[in-house]
Formats: sequence, structure tokens, C-alpha cells
Amino acid sequence: MTHNALQNQSPLRSGWTFIELLTTVVVLAIVSVVIVPFATSGASASGQAATRLAVTELLAAQMDAVATQGYRRVHFFADGSGWCIAELESNELADAFDFTTANLAVDIVEAQGQGQLAVMRFTEDSRFNTISIRNVSFDGKSDEVTFDPTGGIVASNGAPSTGGSFELQSGEFEWLIQLAPLTGKITVSEIGGAP
Repeated sequence: MTHNALQNQSPLRSGWTFIELLTTVVVLAIVSVVIVPFATSGASASGQAATRLAVTELLAAQMDAVATQGYRRVHFFADGSGWCIAELESNELADAFDFTTANLAVDIVEAQGQGQLAVMRFTEDSRFNTISIRNVSFDGKSDEVTFDPTGGIVASNGAPSTGGSFELQSGEFEWLIQLAPLTGKITVSEIGGAP
């Protein structure tokens, strides 16, 4: 071989070219976009989604009470499977809740609500079938909270509410949703979960 032929051959290289590095980064980015949602799905993700839905439904009931100058009662089912929102008149505040006769509000949050009514049953929604609601306590004993025409919360006798809370559980994860006395201001805090 001539001296010129030897000079034209490239020596063995070490390292990556910019194109190879860029291709690797793009492939890793695509893999992370595909895999990360599956890795984060599960008890924590579904619990967070259910907690956001619960807060959204509470806020919707509060705003609907203000907009219609009526009363909206959020009733939590005793078995922990969800809630429903009923429209009330002022003379119905002390009436015991009866699902069969309740005047259920139209669901303005969840388009796929139960018959377009404001009813959420986790057992009937595959997204949330592992979620449960526990320790519901408003005004010291009630499993429901009522928003008045000003957006505040009231007790069953029409007096200002002392507030209350409930817990939402998904696997080992738990969230506490609290409503402040009188105003109904909502706060959420994670109270249990994997480290």
C-alpha cells in the first residue's frame, strides 16, 4: 500500500458522534414517555385522580349553589363507594337523605356520570374501583355537607356548619379532604402512603 492510501484510512475511533448521541437521547425520551405513565399508574395515581375529582365535585356543588341561589347537599354513601349531589330547598335541610327520592343535580363535572346525574360510585367506574371513602364526619356526626346560596356550608338546622372532613383511600395511599367551618374552604393533605 502506498503512503497516501494509509493516510486516507480512518483510524479506529473512540466515542460517539453527535448524531449517534442525539439518536440515543431521542430513543430514551420516547421510551420514557411510553413507560413512565405505566410506572406511575396504580394506587397512587388513581387515588390522586379520585381526590382531584372529589375536590372538583365539591367546588362544582358550591358554585352551583351560588349560581342558582339554592342549596346543594353532597351525600357520601355509607359503604364508602362514593357520593351524590342533591338539590335542596331551604325547608328540606333537616330531611333525612333518601337516594330513591332525592332530587339529584345534573353532573356538570363528569360527562359520563350515572345517567348524567351527579352520582359517583367508584365500584361502577373502572378508573376508581379500588378507591374508598372513610371517616366522613361533618358537624361532628353527619355523612353529608350542604352548601348554601352564599357558597358557605350549613348544618341540617340551617345554622353555620362547624365543618368536617373525609378520607379517600387508594391502596396504602390516603388523602384527607377538609372543609373549613362556615366558608367551606377545601384543603387536601396526603396522610398516608408509601415512603
